Amino acid sequence: MGSSAGVLIALSLVACGDPPERLRVLSYNVNFGLAGDIAGVRAVGHAKADLVLLQETNPAWERALVGTLGRRYPHARFQDPDDLPAGGMGVLSRFPIVRLDTLPSAGAWFFAWRIVVDTNLGRIQVLHVHLRPPMSDDGSWVVGYFSTRDDRLRELERHLAGLDPALPTLIAGDFNEERDGLAMQRSAELGYVDAIAQYAGATRTWQWKTGAGMSLAFQLDHLLYDARFTAVAARIEETGRSDHKPIWVDLERR
Repeated sequence: MGSSAGVLIALSLVACGDPPERLRVLSYNVNFGLAGDIAGVRAVGHAKADLVLLQETNPAWERALVGTLGRRYPHARFQDPDDLPAGGMGVLSRFPIVRLDTLPSAGAWFFAWRIVVDTNLGRIQVLHVHLRPPMSDDGSWVVGYFSTRDDRLRELERHLAGLDPALPTLIAGDFNEERDGLAMQRSAELGYVDAIAQYAGATRTWQWKTGAGMSLAFQLDHLLYDARFTAVAARIEETGRSDHKPIWVDLERR
């Protein structure tokens, strides 16, 4: 066999090698007021994610999701809301959940989770958040849009203090703010990249019609990853009936 033929065979073998392992992570605020809604369950199943992070869950959502998708996701954890009905959380995983720590709200509205998972990319940790809505203490969204920015920053900084710096890290969930929010800016300063902004620009992930007939639309849901990952795809899915849209990212390890 000539040397050129050997080179061609070697290149062919490399080209036919297995593609890099990928992990698909989905985040979805399912809306506690639609508990158990089949359209929401289908939206989760349609994404075919490996790891699913859910906000605003409750016992009815848990029954619907686990009852329908339990075979696909043998590892599931849910925590009911504390005082506020929108404060529940859930996680569905194809891979073993090694640890799940509840990070208290510490004066904020909702708790957060630190989740450690043994995935096909190795052991990773996820900070799963549902930060304070942009609503003032007296119920004003107009005032709260400007007055609650520091609250979300303080929440995030408290939660970040509980992370293990040795583990590849994602921060995901309902941040209740856009890219110019203080919590999002702090994440960027620390080197986290928002896969949704990276692949979908400023497209909204949340939409709400007010009583006055106005429609509000913002990008409030985010999937952030640190420098030990590469995002190879991400999308906002136009499915489900929640005011939020499901979002997912496909990740590879660097």
